[in-house]
Amino acid sequence: MANRAADVVDKLRSLEEGHRALVEVIACGSRAVPALRALLFQREPDGLFQPRCLAVAALAALKAHDVLIEYLSTLRARADPVEQVGDDAVINAAARALSGRRDERAFELLLSLAEARLRPGVIEALGAFRRAEALPYFAAALADDDCRLAAEAALKNLGVAATQALMTVATFPAAEEHESDSRLRQRRSALRLLAETGIDPQAWPVLRHMTADRDPTLRVFACRLCLAAAPQTEKATAVRRLIALIDDADWLLLAEIEDCLTVYFGEAREVIERALRDTAPDERRLRKRTLLALQRVEAHAQARASGRAPHRK
Repeated sequence: MANRAADVVDKLRSLEEGHRALVEVIACGSRAVPALRALLFQREPDGLFQPRCLAVAALAALKAHDVLIEYLSTLRARADPVEQVGDDAVINAAARALSGRRDERAFELLLSLAEARLRPGVIEALGAFRRAEALPYFAAALADDDCRLAAEAALKNLGVAATQALMTVATFPAAEEHESDSRLRQRRSALRLLAETGIDPQAWPVLRHMTADRDPTLRVFACRLCLAAAPQTEKATAVRRLIALIDDADWLLLAEIEDCLTVYFGEAREVIERALRDTAPDERRLRKRTLLALQRVEAHAQARASGRAPHRK
């Protein structure tokens, strides 16, 4: 029977038949575990990872988590980048397969993996534990394009427990005059998460200076936070700063500005109506983009208030 299980596991090596063989492998039960372990631990210098990822899926389905923990505990860096790419895919799959476990051994192992190198599967698995000890890794992962989505999801799940870490990331000053792209994306992500989840009004003074940040995207998120949490006396200034960004904003940022002004139209109404009413005729052509955006905001806000869909121009 063991030989039969090994033969079935061998089918996982086929790129054409492997996925179809997975159910057959799982049906072999614990008899397949030794052959699955051998496949998982096999080196693939050509970077092939699909069969080993299927082995991970089978081991997880068979509750053979000890094999996955053993694999993740014995990782070795590869000199060949092609082989390393393949190994990374398997490591991510194995880490994700542990996300359903809540034991300390798995959590400590995932923390050690994150300490060595940030990987999306490891961050995703750590996020499933919803434990504050992993916050430094989630915050660091916001700077990594591959890990950012998993880190954002983990930070959202932590809720208010993540607020201080996000504020630290968002406000940490750049050491160099020209901020690196990864650092800027990290700060944008942190401030956007704060804008989505909200902050306590008492925390607003720490973020106030960011409404004048040199990065337009950061200014938009900071102004959104201002409209949500700042004293009433500061909100008109935030609205004016948002309006001033419209002419030069790309379409994604413009959509963010319009959404912000629509959601907080009660705070923005007076400034918007004044801009639409008091712009001189000779300025209207120069400010056409801004005025059209404000008209859309006004229409969307009125539609929201009446419960009907706005007419799109």
